[in-house]
Amino acid sequence: MSTADATRLAGEAYRTRLARGEAATFDDKTRLAQEGYQSRLARSAANAQSDASEIYKLGEKIGGRYEVSAIHHGELGVVYGCFDHQTKLPRALKTVRARHARDKQVLSLFESEATIWISLEKHPYIVRAYLVERINSLPYVITEYVRGPEGMEGDLRGWLGHPRLTLPMAVAMALQIAQGMQHAVRKVPNLVHRDLKPGNILVNGDGKAMVTDFGLVHAAQSDAGTPAYMSPEQWRAEGLDARSDIYAYGCILFEMFTAHRLFPALTERDWETAHLESAPADLTRLVPELSGEIDQFVRRCLAKDPAARPQNWDEIVAFFAEWYHRLTGRAVVLDFSSLALDAGEWVNASYSLGTLKRYEEMLLACDRALAIDQNNVEAWYNKGIALYNLDRYAEAIQAYGQALAIDQNYAVAWHNKGIALYVLDRYEEAIQAYDRALAIDQIDAFVWESKGNALRDLDRYEEAIQAYDQALAIDQNYAAAWFGKGFTLYSLKRYKEAIQAYDRALAIDQNYVKAWFFKGITLYALNRYEEAIQAYDEALAIDQTYILAWTSKANALYALDRYEEANQSYDRTLAIDQNDVLAWNNKGNALWNLKRYEEAIQADDRALAIDQNYVAAWVIRGNALGELKRYAEAIQSYDRALAIDPSDATAWYNKGVALYEFKRHAEAIRAFDRVLAIDPSYESALRGRKVAEEALEAAH
Repeated sequence: MSTADATRLAGEAYRTRLARGEAATFDDKTRLAQEGYQSRLARSAANAQSDASEIYKLGEKIGGRYEVSAIHHGELGVVYGCFDHQTKLPRALKTVRARHARDKQVLSLFESEATIWISLEKHPYIVRAYLVERINSLPYVITEYVRGPEGMEGDLRGWLGHPRLTLPMAVAMALQIAQGMQHAVRKVPNLVHRDLKPGNILVNGDGKAMVTDFGLVHAAQSDAGTPAYMSPEQWRAEGLDARSDIYAYGCILFEMFTAHRLFPALTERDWETAHLESAPADLTRLVPELSGEIDQFVRRCLAKDPAARPQNWDEIVAFFAEWYHRLTGRAVVLDFSSLALDAGEWVNASYSLGTLKRYEEMLLACDRALAIDQNNVEAWYNKGIALYNLDRYAEAIQAYGQALAIDQNYAVAWHNKGIALYVLDRYEEAIQAYDRALAIDQIDAFVWESKGNALRDLDRYEEAIQAYDQALAIDQNYAAAWFGKGFTLYSLKRYKEAIQAYDRALAIDQNYVKAWFFKGITLYALNRYEEAIQAYDEALAIDQTYILAWTSKANALYALDRYEEANQSYDRTLAIDQNDVLAWNNKGNALWNLKRYEEAIQADDRALAIDQNYVAAWVIRGNALGELKRYAEAIQSYDRALAIDPSDATAWYNKGVALYEFKRHAEAIRAFDRVLAIDPSYESALRGRKVAEEALEAAH
């Protein structure tokens, strides 16, 4: 068989995007549309209408104890990522989807899964379940909280075809999955998982594979699995034993070792025919450097006849344990009896706590890891992250420094150290840290973007643009780099180019609220007020609590003399923050233009109650009082403004007008003279002085 024939007989490859180091998947939309990758039971149980709503929302507590920080929707169940306020550790709580809360079949399966999971006790390669609780009549399984490595998905799907899935890593994961299943069948005799697949293999931050989701163990239908991984006997609805799971495991191994799907199937019927009738391609035809011994073993797992497969998980563990030793020189650990967390487990706990934004507890977990191993670089790094998110930036810098003392080539630690320095306005030092990171990895777009931000804040705009361009040369779909470039171009008053950059960011992420807002600001600077309003409206459609967008929209409406609408927008700002002094002041200005002078005074009084040194509010207040012919009070307001800023020409001019109207012509002339001393070209002051002089002469 030729390589071309093998590729044709195997399924589509998991295409990689090496330049960005992303998880390798083929077209996600295509995959999701295929029937082979969703369990048959889930499809039969799901309602016709999709439903993303669940019983609990972010920030709420389940059972008064577990605070929800993340929500992950599965086919039948939902997993809440939580912080356990009793144990001070991250936990995952799994239950049925809200739409299945009254589905007896789904509830029965879930309760069976919970029973199995607790029976499995503790094993490093099975996601650990701690207890089952019934809360508000629904069962919940409380498990450890597993998150994948930074930049990777949380389960095995994200690793398929990825360059990080090297042969030693694949063998290690194959061994781990087998050891997990070996433990499961020892703890629960005759256990059949029925739904082994990459989506049910979680991978933690250390790349450790862990079996999860025992929801179909007691399914009434033997054919209740996922088509792409179902054994021939599952398709025939025959009695099942561990060898059926070994077949599904073989499907996973084929994908891991070849980066191809097992068969070129699309529909459920295609998968049924392939599993019953088609022989898999030789793995070595797809990956010539793969050992023939591994090839033969995987194809044994995929034998149509269960009797021709490995007969139990012990045989599989023995095979991959030997290969693991050959490839790494390390012995396989078989004793998992200790319940104490080691340094690595504390590091994993700290990572999960960080994911849940429980930074105080994350810090404690890092310290526990460091008490065991003070040279654990990941613990120091995670400690830096925790301290940073607790706004303890100087300490975060020290923690990153400890990590770098252990490993000076730890690029991400240099980057994060730079970010902490940046927050402390230590921009030059931040740039030095970014440069150290780039010396290690010059194709990290994130670091180039961070460097651009620091250069921009040093007003080194041209250099900042060069840094953003470097980021975009690596990843032209990096929305934040386009935004940063746009902001820098705005600072250079290159407004049209800035708008082009914002548009590039928005083409990538149409919900990039800051890009919409700053596009509006830039359009406003070009006096394109209608377009600016449209941009602000886009920002507000994404985040209706975005105060600056409401205020800026009001300013654009004001510039178009649409004062009533401007006033309404200022009110939206004040509904969010009633202490926004700028909004109160601008509202007063809009009301003044609407000739609603009493209301204008009230608005400015609110501004001055917040900030009694707000010059503009004193001036607008004086203007409103003048329109009401309350000149003495108007003059007092102008005097308050001038006591704060004696160089405010507008306040002197308006005071002069009020004095003139109050028949105090000599004082009016002196006020106009103060204006002209500040700005000799102030034409209104020249005219006002002349009129006041004439009035003074006429009075004599």
